[in-house]
Amino acid sequence: MRRAVPLLLILASGLALAACGQQTEPTESEARPTSSDDPRYLPLAAYDMSDDDGRTVARARWALAKECMTRLGFGSLKNLVTDPEPAWPQRPSGTGVFTAVAYYSDDFRYGIQDPEQAARYGYEAARAEYERRYSKKKWSLSEYLALTGQFVGDDPKTVHGHRIPERGCLGEADRAIFGANLQDRKDPVLELETKSLQQGMRDPVWNKADKAWSACMRKAGYHYATPDDAETGRDREELEERLNGPQYDPNEPSALEKKTATADARCKQQTGYVHTAHAVDVRIQVQLIAKNRTKLEEERRWNRNAVRKAHDILEDRS
Repeated sequence: MRRAVPLLLILASGLALAACGQQTEPTESEARPTSSDDPRYLPLAAYDMSDDDGRTVARARWALAKECMTRLGFGSLKNLVTDPEPAWPQRPSGTGVFTAVAYYSDDFRYGIQDPEQAARYGYEAARAEYERRYSKKKWSLSEYLALTGQFVGDDPKTVHGHRIPERGCLGEADRAIFGANLQDRKDPVLELETKSLQQGMRDPVWNKADKAWSACMRKAGYHYATPDDAETGRDREELEERLNGPQYDPNEPSALEKKTATADARCKQQTGYVHTAHAVDVRIQVQLIAKNRTKLEEERRWNRNAVRKAHDILEDRS
């Protein structure tokens, strides 16, 4: 199951670079749900990496990355603590580049669902989950570039007299484990999970659930056609910008956002929205698996090979 992971958008001098953050599993192992009645159950997850395997790969990735960083002259990182796993490196502020981060988690595949969670985090619960699971560390610009290889403009391509590897030390680690840069390959599981959502949202049964949810929201004083509209909440963002001015931070939910998210979650509970959406999602995923079984089986073998390689890397360093 895919837990909270960051998807980055880097903007600099009119240039937009999409940068995919870590796609590993959480530091806490959980059994994969097998009942189709469990809203966390996704048929496509059977072809993805398990929680335990994802943790093994993450440990191997950072073990290799630390060695690479030491080789590049960052001796102080030789003893970097990687349990819990560090959050995906983010470019330091004040370097003339704006980085927007969106967080994705299967736990919020159908939006916010827990009123208490909504009241606390608004629509930022995936970010909060991610920050709980991964240790936060601030990196210098040279460390960030060496780790990620995400260059913008005139960023130096060398450090301490050494050329930074393609995609940085984390990219070098991924190539050792997976045999490829993760950012450069298509993930069929993620692609089909996205396709399932897109098809599901056009399904008449799902549309009926949207209408029931919307009617509930109207009673609470909100006028949104779908939960996606409520989460996007462009009207709230405009209000926040006026209220907060130049200090506006889109990652910090306002009182209005929390109130809206709480109503959203309550209406999902009252209308059975998640149960309906999940049933449609499961039905479509089963159909997509039947049509794409060959490439999904290839993905499963690819993941298993990566896990075996990660085990070998960790055993060599034990």
